[in-house]
Amino acid sequence: MPLETDNFIYLQRDVSVTRTDLLPARVLWINGAMVAAEVDVVTFPDAAGKKLSILFEDGRRFVTQEAVVEGVIDREAADERSDDELSRMDFDQDSRAVVVVLKRVSDPVLAESRECYRVRTVPLNVTVRFGSCLECDLTDISQTGFAVLSDEAFEAKSVVEASLPDKDGCLIEGHVRVQSVRQLRNGRYRYGVAVFGRGMQTACAWLATELQRQMIRRSVTVRSS
Repeated sequence: MPLETDNFIYLQRDVSVTRTDLLPARVLWINGAMVAAEVDVVTFPDAAGKKLSILFEDGRRFVTQEAVVEGVIDREAADERSDDELSRMDFDQDSRAVVVVLKRVSDPVLAESRECYRVRTVPLNVTVRFGSCLECDLTDISQTGFAVLSDEAFEAKSVVEASLPDKDGCLIEGHVRVQSVRQLRNGRYRYGVAVFGRGMQTACAWLATELQRQMIRRSVTVRSS
C-alpha cells in the first residue's frame, strides 16, 4: 500500500551510520516523489540536503525508503490535530510543529532488523519504575535503553534503580545509567538511560520488541478504521 495523506510514518536520521532513532511524523500531502510531513522541530533539526529514511507500513510489511530533505517550512499545518494525533506524534511541553518537505530517491524495501530501532511509546501509555517513582511514563525504548519522564532530579551519568517487566510478566529489578537529561517547561525531566546487567538487558530487549509490535498493530488498526 503506497503512502497516503494522513498516514503516520517514522523518519530515521543519519542513515549512513548506526543511529536508529525513529521520529514520528504525519503525512500532509504527496506529489510524485515529494512528501510533506508534520514533525516536531525539537527532535528534527535537519536542514536541506540531509539524507534520511522514511519508514512506514506497506500492507503487512514494515518498509524503508531513502529520501532527501528539500526544506523545512517553519509553520504548522492548517488543520487541527486530534488528541490522538498529538499523542502519536509524541508532542510534549517543548514541542512546536513544522512542515518538512522530502524527496524520495529510492524504491521502498523491506526494513531489516527492525527490532533494533528506538520506538516512541507515548501512545501506549506504558509506565516503569524509575528511582522512587513507581509509575514513570515511558516515552521511547530500544534494545539497550529507554527514556522516561520523572519529577525527580538526577544528574547525567547518575546510576538509578529501575525495574522492567519481562516476557513472563515478572518485574526485573536493576540499575540504569542516565545518559541525557532534558528539563521540560512543566518542570518535569526527560531522562535517556542505558541499561546494564544481563537481567535488565534481556528485559529491555524483550519490552522494546513487544512495544514495537504493538505500535505497528496500532498503526494498521487506526489506518484501516
